[in-house]
Amino acid sequence: MIKLKKYIFFMMVGLFVFTSCSSTRQIMSGYRRGMLIPESIEPYPEPTARSLLLGKLTPPRTCYDVTFYDMNIDIDIDRRTIAGYVDFHSVAKDNFVKLQFDLAKNMVVDEVNFGGKSLPYTREEDAVFVTFPQVNKDDSFQFRVTYHGQPIEAKQPPWDGGFVWKTDKAGRDFIGVACEGDGASLWWPNKDHPTEEPDSMAINVTVPSDIMCVANGQLRETIQTDVKTTYKWFVSNPINNYNVSVNIANYAVINDTIHSITGIQPAQYYVLDYNEDVAREHFKEARDMMRSLEKFFGPFPWWEDGYKLVETPYLGMEHQSAIAYGNDFKTYDSGVRTIYGYIDYITLHETAHEWWGNNITACDGADVWLHEGFGMYTEVLYVEDRLGYPMSIHYLLERRKGIRNRRAIVGPRDEYYWGFEDAYNKGAWILHTLRNVLDDDTMFFGILSGFQKDFAKQIVCTEDLVEYINEVTGKDFHAFFNQYIFDRRPPVLEYNITDNKLFYRYNGIVDGFTMPINVLVNKEEIRLQPSTTTQELDIPDYATVQIMDWEYLIVKKENSILKIN
Repeated sequence: MIKLKKYIFFMMVGLFVFTSCSSTRQIMSGYRRGMLIPESIEPYPEPTARSLLLGKLTPPRTCYDVTFYDMNIDIDIDRRTIAGYVDFHSVAKDNFVKLQFDLAKNMVVDEVNFGGKSLPYTREEDAVFVTFPQVNKDDSFQFRVTYHGQPIEAKQPPWDGGFVWKTDKAGRDFIGVACEGDGASLWWPNKDHPTEEPDSMAINVTVPSDIMCVANGQLRETIQTDVKTTYKWFVSNPINNYNVSVNIANYAVINDTIHSITGIQPAQYYVLDYNEDVAREHFKEARDMMRSLEKFFGPFPWWEDGYKLVETPYLGMEHQSAIAYGNDFKTYDSGVRTIYGYIDYITLHETAHEWWGNNITACDGADVWLHEGFGMYTEVLYVEDRLGYPMSIHYLLERRKGIRNRRAIVGPRDEYYWGFEDAYNKGAWILHTLRNVLDDDTMFFGILSGFQKDFAKQIVCTEDLVEYINEVTGKDFHAFFNQYIFDRRPPVLEYNITDNKLFYRYNGIVDGFTMPINVLVNKEEIRLQPSTTTQELDIPDYATVQIMDWEYLIVKKENSILKIN
C-alpha cells in the first residue's frame, strides 16, 4: 500500500532537510523548476468571432442532436483536396427553423439538402446557418451537406491542426490528419463542440487503389476498381468529432491478441510495410500496457470497434480505436521520447486517452486537463506498475519542471479555448497530491475505476469529478480543486525552525482550503494539518526534519514566523 511505498521512498527524496540545534542550519535540495508562482497572470486569448461561434452552445446548435454521421468522401492526393458529403441523422430537441453546423470557411458548401430540396444557408466564419421548414421537437430528420475544398495543412502536427501530406522513405504518399485544438470542422462538416458526439458513425473514404486508408472502428467493406478503392469503416460507439481520422499509406497489417479482463481480444497494428518486423516486436509492449491500464481503470471501452495502432506522419494522437503513432518505434532517446529507455510514451499516453478523453470526454476545451492530466498520470502509474514506486516518483518530479503556473488550469469556457499549458504536468501532480491526501490507495483507485464506469461514454466537466470524489470519500474537496484547478497559485507552506520548534502555516490559499502534509522527524512520520494560523511542532535536539515531496506545494522559509499567532 501507499504508506509502505512512502517509507521506502523517503530515503531517496526529501523536499527539505533540516537539523535542529542551538544554531539551526538548513540543507536544501536546491532550485526546483516548476515551483515558482509568476507575479502576474498570463492573459487568456481574447475571444474571436470564430471562437465564440464554435465555443458557445446557442439555440441553433442545441435545437438538434446528431445521432449518426454518414461520411462519404473522395480524397484527391495530387490536388490535396476533399470532395463528398456527410449525412446528419438527427433528432430535434426543440421546435426550430434554423440550425447551425460547422465547416471551415476555406471549405466550400455545395448544397444543404433536406427532403430532396436545397435549403438556403448563410456563413459566418466557420459556422453555417441553415433555414429549414418548421421542424418540431422530437422529430427525427436527416439532411445532407455536400462540400469540397482543400483543407488547411498542419504546420506542426499534432499541436497545430490540419492535414499532413508527406511521403515515406520510399517516396510514397503518407497522409494523416490531426485536429483536436482546431476542430474537426477544418475538414468535414459537423456540430463542432466537445459535447456533441454522435452515437455511431460511418466513415467511407475513397482513395487511389495503390494505397490503403485506415479510419476509426471496424472495416466493413472494401470496394475496389482499377483506379480507386473505397474503404468503409464503421464506429459503433459515441466518438469525439476530433477523434475521427483518416490515415493513408502503404500499410502492412499486424494481427495480435491482447489478454483483456474481458477475455482474449484482437488487436491490429497498421504500419508502413518496411517497418513490419520492427513494429511486430515493438508493439508487444501494448499487451502489458493494456493489462495495467485495465487494472487501473476497468475494461478497455472500445473492443467492439477494436484496438488499433496506426503509423502516422506525426508524433501521435488519441484517435479512438485507431490511435495515431509516429514515434519511430523508439525505445531510447535521451529520455525525450521514451520513459527510461524502456517504455514508449506515445503508445502509453495515447492509449490512456481511450479512457481519459474518449470514454470520458471533457465538456469544454477549458477542461482538457481531464484528458491530459489523467493521461500524464497514467504514465506515472504505469512506471510504478512496471518499474516500482521510486522510479514513478522520479518520473513525476521530472514532469514538475514543466509547470508554469501562469494561468488557472481551467480557463474561460464557451470560447473554444483549450487550456493545454499546465493540463499535463500540473494535472498529474494534482492527482498525485489527491492520492496522498486520501492516503488510501484502495479508495483512490476506486475513484478512478468508478468514475470510468459510472460516467462511461459521457461528457463531464471538472465539477462532475469533484462531486463524485466528494460522494465517494464523504468529504468536501471543493476548496482543494478551487485551489489547484480554478486558481493558478499552488498553496505556499511557510516554515521556520528555532528553539527546537518547527513553526508552519499556509499562505496564498483559497477560502476553506485544507490539506495535510507529512514530515519525518528522525525518520518518524508525522502528519500535520497546516492552516493560515501559525502552528508549532516540538522537535528534539539535533533532529533531522524532512518535509516530504508528496504534494504539489511551494515550501518557503519565512524568518518572521517566530511565534504562534
